[in-house]
Amino acid sequence: MTFSRSAVHMYYYNPAMSNKKRNAKKKFKKAARPRPTLSPQHNIRLQQGVQAQSSGNLEMAESIYRSLIADRARVPQLFYNLALICAQSSRDREARALWTKSLSMDPGFFEARMQLAGSYQNAGEMEQAMEHYRKADRARPGMAAPKYLLGNLLKAQGKLQEAADLYQQVMAKHPDYTQAHFTFSGLHKYRDESDPHIATMLGLYRGSRLQNDARIQLAFSLAKAFEDIGNFPRAFEFLKAGNDLRSEKYRYSIDGDKALFENTMQMFSHEALERIEVNAEQSNRPIFILGMPRSGTSLVEKILSSHSQVFGAGELDYFYALAAKSFLNPSRHYQYDPVESYPVSRFEQLGKDYLEKLAQLDTQAPRVTDKLPFNFMLIGLIRKALPNARIIHCVRDARDNCLSIYKQNFATENYRFAYNLESVAQFHNIYRALMKHWHEVLPGAIYDLNYEALAQNPEPEIRKLLEACELEWEDSCLKFHKSEAVVTTASFYQVRQPMYTSSIKLWEKYGDCLQPMFDELQRG
Repeated sequence: MTFSRSAVHMYYYNPAMSNKKRNAKKKFKKAARPRPTLSPQHNIRLQQGVQAQSSGNLEMAESIYRSLIADRARVPQLFYNLALICAQSSRDREARALWTKSLSMDPGFFEARMQLAGSYQNAGEMEQAMEHYRKADRARPGMAAPKYLLGNLLKAQGKLQEAADLYQQVMAKHPDYTQAHFTFSGLHKYRDESDPHIATMLGLYRGSRLQNDARIQLAFSLAKAFEDIGNFPRAFEFLKAGNDLRSEKYRYSIDGDKALFENTMQMFSHEALERIEVNAEQSNRPIFILGMPRSGTSLVEKILSSHSQVFGAGELDYFYALAAKSFLNPSRHYQYDPVESYPVSRFEQLGKDYLEKLAQLDTQAPRVTDKLPFNFMLIGLIRKALPNARIIHCVRDARDNCLSIYKQNFATENYRFAYNLESVAQFHNIYRALMKHWHEVLPGAIYDLNYEALAQNPEPEIRKLLEACELEWEDSCLKFHKSEAVVTTASFYQVRQPMYTSSIKLWEKYGDCLQPMFDELQRG
């Protein structure tokens, strides 16, 4: 039997998985072509490196570039191209050093400037990122991208009005730059249909020149605008239009994910887990925050990272990347082999390797949060490899959770299930079945945090959360919205505000529009 490609598998394996990587991938360009500033022999070798890099043979390309550097070849494109390879293999510090070297040779190398700015931003070094984005903007004042990306950086820092001002500048000069319209709409509160930005977006949306990706961005922007003003039928009209266009590009069947989830439950049975006796790492440093997307994971991380003992690392792909190498079988659609077939040492090594990855983060905090939502697939491995890690499972009303996913313009194939009301409900159903299994086979290992309870009664719920994580109470956790920590997920606006309840039972406002979703949830 052949299964469709799993959405969860793609989420983990797509190099654009996390927000940081997603932003970096958008900025990656083809390897820079050599310019005739080398000796003929060096130029031929550099051309060979470019060809290898462009065809995906990064190992060969890197070898050529390093041999050229050892041979004292000195052109900015050489260091730029090598930096791209380093960045793609998560050697970010080395990549930044190489882009810096490239800029020292050619301060006007715009692409290197933009790459360096993005890398600093991904590393959380916002002042350096700001400096380079501003230099890029001054160098190319007529280009939309530097100003737009500078706005994104300000937004991540919580400087929402400054970000909105920059987006408006971009829209004024580049009215067809739909990314700016989309991001601005997320910051702007629409009061009524007379808002001029609605008319501007409608005019663009109805134009014939738009490509699908731009039309999708405008559709989600208009959906947000009409939801703001309370016109829910019109909001749904645009939500459906955007998601329908997205689903045409990213086809999805539940079969692949269903098979993956069933395999996980079969392999991590109660009996199998009992048979695995591991002398695992005893560190309690990791705190895994997991659950469905849009279930409150960003909010919970913001609360915990407001604690003096906790560093919020965001969505890390470390655990899955390590687990995939040792436990998942690519010949079986990245499913598990029988768990007892794995040597105990493999579980022990997984925990050690993950902790070593955390040690490379730029923090000395005793506790680190990892809020990759789809880590709920890996709870069995987490428990065996890191038995003292805390697992916080964010739970939200299924109807609001599915609607929130459907409303989110994820703009990636990693969320193929999200672009159809039936499939998002089907995915939620198999997620619930898997979480029920984990609770049965690992009693007491998972702390469920209910989003609605947290929003309606924050202090007692935060106290219980801190207790579950073995953390002392700190008032700063209740004032999480005042933290200056960077936020890059779709929940950036929510976590900058005090707790609110307006998103609870939002599904009621859409009513019959969501009936296909309700029907699928009932079947689960």
